[in-house]
Amino acid sequence: MSLSSALQIGRSGILASQAALEVAGNNLANIGTPGYHRQTIALTPSQGDELSRGLTLGQGVSVESITRNISEALEARIRSSISQGSSTQTQVEMLTQLEALENEFTEVDLSSNLSEFFDAWSELANTPDDPSKRTLVVQQGEKLTSFVQDLRSNIVGLRSQVDEQLSAAVDSANIVLNKLAVVNLEIARTEGGLGGANSLRDERDRLLANLSKYIDISTVEQKDGIVDVFVGSIPLILNGTNRGIELKSAANGDDFDLSIVLGSDGSPLLASAGRIQGLLDARDKHVNGAIDELDEFSNALIYQVNVLHTQGQGTQGFASVTGTQQFVDANVLLNSQDANLPFDIQHGSFAVTLTQTQTGQKKTSTIDIDLDGIGTDSTLTDVLTQLNSVANLTASLTPNGRLLIETSGDQYEVTFSEDSTGFLATAGINTFFTGSSSADISINSVLLNDTNMLAVAQNHVDGDNSNALAIAAMRTDPIGDLGGISITELWNRHVEAFAGRVGQAEGEYEADQIISANLDAQQQAISGVNADEEAINLISFQQAYAGSARFLSVVDEMMQTLLQLL
Repeated sequence: MSLSSALQIGRSGILASQAALEVAGNNLANIGTPGYHRQTIALTPSQGDELSRGLTLGQGVSVESITRNISEALEARIRSSISQGSSTQTQVEMLTQLEALENEFTEVDLSSNLSEFFDAWSELANTPDDPSKRTLVVQQGEKLTSFVQDLRSNIVGLRSQVDEQLSAAVDSANIVLNKLAVVNLEIARTEGGLGGANSLRDERDRLLANLSKYIDISTVEQKDGIVDVFVGSIPLILNGTNRGIELKSAANGDDFDLSIVLGSDGSPLLASAGRIQGLLDARDKHVNGAIDELDEFSNALIYQVNVLHTQGQGTQGFASVTGTQQFVDANVLLNSQDANLPFDIQHGSFAVTLTQTQTGQKKTSTIDIDLDGIGTDSTLTDVLTQLNSVANLTASLTPNGRLLIETSGDQYEVTFSEDSTGFLATAGINTFFTGSSSADISINSVLLNDTNMLAVAQNHVDGDNSNALAIAAMRTDPIGDLGGISITELWNRHVEAFAGRVGQAEGEYEADQIISANLDAQQQAISGVNADEEAINLISFQQAYAGSARFLSVVDEMMQTLLQLL
């Protein structure tokens, strides 16, 4: 071995130790950097020179590689955990906001307003002729309907908030996708298919983790280092090209359905987790579900109260009464879908009583509604014909399609009873509520103008309280149309089911957090920087550097001695 070869050995040791020191220093410098993966240097002996046959002398040390400590399978599981955790967190956030809006188990909630409404009817039943109690019933009805409408309006407002968050989340995801596409190309250009762009790869992994917050993804790395990103089987980034995502809306009644699609060609993206999918699920299942359940409850409340109210009588009858429901076609069957009515009308009959105000003489007529499916079933025109056949009574449709029933003069009053069909409640004749859902529930203007029209009595008995008692009993009495439960129980079941969904979502989120923490711990064990280990490496590499430097010093002395001998 020549002295020049010895110098090369020392030089290789110096350079390798310096590189190793820099790797350890870089690890320590990034000990708190999010997304950083610890790097490890691999040293290998340089190929030696053959001094003689069978005798080879080494030529120092070479840096074989500087690699990231990473498990790609673990990284994929972590990204999946991020997506799942983001989705369940979003569910909890939305449910918590809905819970705050409904505000149950307080004194300012639907249950309390419902209870006060039935309390007012119960008090009226005790003193049916008390005008103040009649006014109280109407006021409590107004308070209840106002609360229901406000609650629905607030939930619709929450839906609009979700829509804004969805749009922002899609925009944020596209920003990350654009950055990913750029980093992908930089990695391919830097590595040239040989690897080694560790910082860029850390940046890409950080972006992939960030993207996972918005949508669940999978990745496939190509030979040139570029990573293709998929949602299910649909590629978001393919061969370095970002195809983007878009939020698509489709009209659905008075609302619209939202979904995410591929920006390049509109292909549907079937995501299962991530904030975007979490918002979509929360919107469809929880927010729209809450609106639907409130509408269903309001529909049941309106109809069941009205069914009883239409069969009762106030302290006076009607000289003229106009229904609140618009009929789109008087010639279609009353129980057909073409009738487009908010409530179902059944086969049966209802009674119309005409009272001569001066004499008190009453005459009751029965109006039959044939909906048994045998022969010719009834239309609104058939009902009008029967009503017009009653002496001193006329029935017609207003220009806007509402049923108008009038007596022949002020000396007659008309009242109604014994309705087994639900026709009067559907038509809006002598009802307490108007509307058919939480969006339009209100108090009949007839009652707002004159509380004497409040139907407290039944069977045309003066001073009777039977109808008030029947409506008050709806608080607890089972109702066949509701599957044998009361109106109050109908709402209580919603409250209980909602509380169950909140608890389930919180449990799933807590479980996701535990899984995420375990995966993070595994990642730290593989990729995290340990300051103590790096300190030991620094000492080891420092000693190697000092040894190589000492070796070079010795070789230099030998060369000086040799030169002095020449």
